[in-house]
Amino acid sequence: MVKITGSPGPKATRVASVDTPVTQAPSAATVAPSRPSSATSSMAAAVSAGAKSPAQQKTEQQLSALPEGPTRQALLKALSSGLPPADAGAIASAVGGLSPAQQKELSGLLSKAGVSTKASPRSDADAERTFLLKAVAGGASGATLKRLADQIRGRPPSHQGFSFNPLSASAGATKRSAPTSAVDTAAAKLKTAMDDIWGTDEAAVFEVLEGLDASQLKQVAEKYEKLTSTPLEDALHLELEGADLKRALTALQPQAPAAHSAPVQASTKAAATTKVAAASVSDIQKNLDAIQVTAKDEGTLQRGNAVELNDLIPRNVATLKPPKAKAYAPLKKAVEARNKAEAAVNAATTEPAKKAAQEKLKTAEETVKAEGEKVKEWLRKNIGDNPALRDAKAAVKVSERALAGLEAKQKKAKVPKDPAEAETFRQSQKTALDAAKAKVTDAQARMKTVKDGLLARVDAYAPMVGVKQTRSDVTVNGTTVRMRDGRETAYTNSWNAVDGGAVSGDSAAQVTSQLEKSGISEDRQKVLESISGLEGTFSKVNTWDIGRVSWGFTQWTLGKNGNGTLAEFMRDLKKTDPAQYEKSFGKFGIDIGKEGVVLTRPDGTVLKGVAAAEAIRTDVKLSAIFMAAGADPAMQQAQIKFANEGKISGTRDRPVSVTGKDAEGHPKSAKLKLKDVVTSEYGTAIMTDLAVNAGSGGKVAAAALEKYVKDKGVDPAKVKEWGPDAEKAIIAALEHASRSERLAHHAKAGFSKEPGSFTD
Repeated sequence: MVKITGSPGPKATRVASVDTPVTQAPSAATVAPSRPSSATSSMAAAVSAGAKSPAQQKTEQQLSALPEGPTRQALLKALSSGLPPADAGAIASAVGGLSPAQQKELSGLLSKAGVSTKASPRSDADAERTFLLKAVAGGASGATLKRLADQIRGRPPSHQGFSFNPLSASAGATKRSAPTSAVDTAAAKLKTAMDDIWGTDEAAVFEVLEGLDASQLKQVAEKYEKLTSTPLEDALHLELEGADLKRALTALQPQAPAAHSAPVQASTKAAATTKVAAASVSDIQKNLDAIQVTAKDEGTLQRGNAVELNDLIPRNVATLKPPKAKAYAPLKKAVEARNKAEAAVNAATTEPAKKAAQEKLKTAEETVKAEGEKVKEWLRKNIGDNPALRDAKAAVKVSERALAGLEAKQKKAKVPKDPAEAETFRQSQKTALDAAKAKVTDAQARMKTVKDGLLARVDAYAPMVGVKQTRSDVTVNGTTVRMRDGRETAYTNSWNAVDGGAVSGDSAAQVTSQLEKSGISEDRQKVLESISGLEGTFSKVNTWDIGRVSWGFTQWTLGKNGNGTLAEFMRDLKKTDPAQYEKSFGKFGIDIGKEGVVLTRPDGTVLKGVAAAEAIRTDVKLSAIFMAAGADPAMQQAQIKFANEGKISGTRDRPVSVTGKDAEGHPKSAKLKLKDVVTSEYGTAIMTDLAVNAGSGGKVAAAALEKYVKDKGVDPAKVKEWGPDAEKAIIAALEHASRSERLAHHAKAGFSKEPGSFTD
């Protein structure tokens, strides 16, 4: 069961919607005011007759602001049953702060309250409704509130935890005599631990069950069922989940393996018998709390407007002329020069020096403006790559094809001979044709609206913006990392995103050292070292581009759907080294599934895919977890292994079906591998780099190989004869698809273009 921590009394604090990743709940000051309601009702049932105290009057005002419905009715009933006005007011304030969707959800839960699994109403339904209202006042909403409602719905009245509700007089607490034996004591402790209205005390449950002798377990279970009318094992399933449930069931039935939440089991020889249990939500909270964060405001800095640039054209298209990075670089340089000029003005100590510095600043700002105009021209030229405009254009093409198809169909249609039928037929054709033309017109109008709006944004493009920057030093698992937000690159799409890495234990020298220790060939080391020079070191993380979260010395990403190459790495690590995975990620609630990254919040909320990726992207602690993991030598070797097998071997071993001609000129098909043709250091390096940077290295190379064999009509069986010439064509295709700055970097590394120069 998800535990609501805090004092027994509720606090009028609103938590953020579980659908929105946040690092902490808003303060009470941010709670939205209650929605006004025209509905009015008498408060006679809720308060005693006579003069009303200020607290009662305030409560009446808060309740009158709530709309008519199950929520208001439940709160009025609780008030009339003895709920203190101050507590009712706190609940009303919290309910009023919920969004309309959350209020509707709460109404639905209240309507279902008191209904058992057999849909029969119970006498303590009011107490159950009060429980839900108090949970809202305590901060529960969304998935957390639903989970609480599910866990109490349909339980026998004697097993309800309402007797432990300090706010509810309708709970009907029953006093029992003090237990006189160890069995009685254990059963009573279990009941108290699981009946607590603020959530199950998992630690108390474990303490009781794991502290008993095997011979006592059966007696305690029997005694617990007498106290609560619910079998102990059923209660555990109601109150606990995941690793907590598994632990409790194992303690209750030590000889019987639990069928729930089986631990991850490694498949490699080294970890064949390793079993690692997932962290419980209480452990997750404890581990996150142990992460230390020190933030420093570094002021507002002037930056080139990269975010608007990437919002207008988010795609990284290497074939754009010039590419985005080259188009933006002069503006970034101009803004940097302008900032230096401003610093010189501030540093000038004499009037002449200040005046000269101001002239330079004026010139620098004019340069920024001129470079901004060049960026605007680039945006206008390439605005067709805006996703919204591309979709609008596609819609036009679809409607135009539909119209053309309809016109062709109508031309071939036979017109009935009967004049009346012919007229009806022509009218139906005209109606259909008019509708199709209208769709074309609407699609064209929408496309124009989208384009005009985008061009207006381009015209309004501000080349320089002020960006607040914060430096954060975060310590995770004993490793300190440093990151900053507000970082500017040609691909930055959020000023709130961060980049950074470990302050020690990770560097370019460390990459070289770990590659030498890896045991892979020198040529493979050279390729990965060169790529790392472009991407970063082992602990490097950035969250400012379309990859959402990029990590490691080849910058694996979570991608647009939260299930990118980084998810593949995590999946492989969890399978091959579950202990390392748990140490680095699992203990903090970061997991991996078929749908991609999975994040379990301390309150039990589970985010998957995009939602999880965005939470990691926007949370300093979660980003720091990845940085710290990259500073672990064991994780560094795991990165090298995965990059070598996935990016180098995986790309080189890619099968390619080709069709050429035999000696007699007859078509001849065969299946080759890219490594049969791409045999040089340079070819392997840029093919691997394109696989890392854009995920398309193998695809581009395969297409070029297929085209070469088909166009040249060579015999696939004689690849050694034509392979060197084919590699030149493949390299040309790879270079065309790659970013020029990356090609220049690899050229400096001195890779050989000689066929056969790459050695495994």
